[in-house]
Amino acid sequence: MGHVLIVALGPVQDFIAAARRSRDLWFGSWLLSALSKAAAAAMAGECGLESLVFPGFTSPKDLGIEEPTSAANKIVIRVPDRKDPAKVARKGWEGLDQALEGIRDEAFKRITGPYFIRPRAEEQVRDLMEYVWVSVPEREGGYPEARDRAEALLAARKNTRLWGRVTWGDEVPKSSIDGERESVLHEDLFDKVLKGDLSPEHARQAYGAGPKERLCGVGLLKRNGRHPKNPETHHFLSTGHLAAWPIYKRVESLQGDVDLVDLWTRYLKVLKNAGVPVEDLVYVQPDGRRRCLFDPYDGSLLFENRLPDLFEEVTDEWKKWEGLREAREALAKVLEKVGVKTPLPYYAILVADGDRMGKAIEQQKTVQDHRRLSQALDGFARKAQLIVEREHGGELIYSGGDDVLAFVPLHRAVACARELATDFRERLKEFPAQGGTPTLSAGIGISHFMEPLRTALDTAREAETLAKRERDSLAVIVDKRSGPAVKVVGRWGTLDEELDDYVWMHANEYVPDGAAYDLRELTRLLAKPSGDLRPSLEKLVRKEAERILRRKRPERGTKAEIDKKILDRIVERLDRTSVEEVANRLIVARLLVQAQEEATMPAGEEDAA
Repeated sequence: MGHVLIVALGPVQDFIAAARRSRDLWFGSWLLSALSKAAAAAMAGECGLESLVFPGFTSPKDLGIEEPTSAANKIVIRVPDRKDPAKVARKGWEGLDQALEGIRDEAFKRITGPYFIRPRAEEQVRDLMEYVWVSVPEREGGYPEARDRAEALLAARKNTRLWGRVTWGDEVPKSSIDGERESVLHEDLFDKVLKGDLSPEHARQAYGAGPKERLCGVGLLKRNGRHPKNPETHHFLSTGHLAAWPIYKRVESLQGDVDLVDLWTRYLKVLKNAGVPVEDLVYVQPDGRRRCLFDPYDGSLLFENRLPDLFEEVTDEWKKWEGLREAREALAKVLEKVGVKTPLPYYAILVADGDRMGKAIEQQKTVQDHRRLSQALDGFARKAQLIVEREHGGELIYSGGDDVLAFVPLHRAVACARELATDFRERLKEFPAQGGTPTLSAGIGISHFMEPLRTALDTAREAETLAKRERDSLAVIVDKRSGPAVKVVGRWGTLDEELDDYVWMHANEYVPDGAAYDLRELTRLLAKPSGDLRPSLEKLVRKEAERILRRKRPERGTKAEIDKKILDRIVERLDRTSVEEVANRLIVARLLVQAQEEATMPAGEEDAA
């Protein structure tokens, strides 16, 4: 009959989200997946690959940590009668521990200099992972009953914490990333940088830390770890690059423009002559191709407000301020040639999660059925990387099971989320659950690229939570650093199609730019009134909203008024939802169309170029 063994790894969300740079986020996600695969491979080596229920890998190659396949933090394996589940679980831990030690040593050997307290760092990494397992024998109820009992035991075990005293504690500053562990960089390093005995560049190059940034062993692992298959060429795009991605797309049509080549070359020369480490702002396309004149440089170079940070390590004050002045002038000429005065500084983080997955798993009554479900999820995770990176120009951070975390260029975010939801629904249609077929809900958080990464992640996860409440839904939250966030949520086939419609209206100047904000201001009338007066006031607000739309004139074009058919569509939505909801959707669509326009060279200008 055998046993059902379930292993859960942690920490998950907090560990992944503990990031100040997109690189930290990517490596934390990759590390967790790699360690899960290492544990699964070790247990499958004991029981046979056919015993592995989740993840649904069908080839031993997929379990290699160098492979692009992702794995979730839970492993389900059916242990044969002749095997001891405790021994199998220990094998899993040994496999994980060996993989972690190898990744750690590979990362730490790249750290040079006398200020690295390596013994403390190694202890911190050794204590990083939580490894929890339970096993239940299969009896009369067979596999599904044993699995249910094992899940209940696992939940109880997770709530039973067994802590020991840490051996690496010390009275030194905590990590700048998450504040949880002590720094493993000696304070003399920062004292000497502060006094000018060491350059900030020395600290950055030797340890992967900023001039004032304390890092623990786990933080240094994230900064200095490498993908084992492509240690030098794995690309991880910065948030600034994702915000600038529409401009890179626009410039693809200007590849042969000699004037632009000269302006861009001069801009880079100004930066290099001033001592800016431009070589650190080189990223590599996954296929090695240069699609744009600005490749292979990170898109954050296109933002004027990013320049002071680039000059931070220039110690000569006159050279710094003179170089900064020249760089601003050179950048302004580049942008003028491109046709973009001020680049849109926003990007999107997409977080998606499957709906009704627990119910779907419960419906699988045999090991074979559960494995087929796991294989469907594995197929979705593999396709997710192609959808995010190849088709929409984003950066996949994590895709394991029914979870997706990705950075996506702003104007491609809704289309990317919709394609993921469609693929998920198609792959899971053979696994109906109580309440309906599993679906994918997605949250999109739109943030300024200079917003702290943890804050941007929180915005995206809040959007995912809104979408999950309704299931099979999309939610978008725009955080523009001033004023309240704009939030919209709705089912697939409704919200996404309305946003597409509003984008089309804005692009064709059927809706004035200021109409949405006038409508939003109007909703303040409904903030306090209640009781008998509210229905009448709501009716008046809708009438006033219609009047505002009728009297508005597009500001940029020649259209005299909103077309009646367009107006009727908006008014119908006012009756179906609310004035505030329509206003918010118009605001979100306006931001999306701005990014879309930034990505497209106007026909006349392209022909002239």
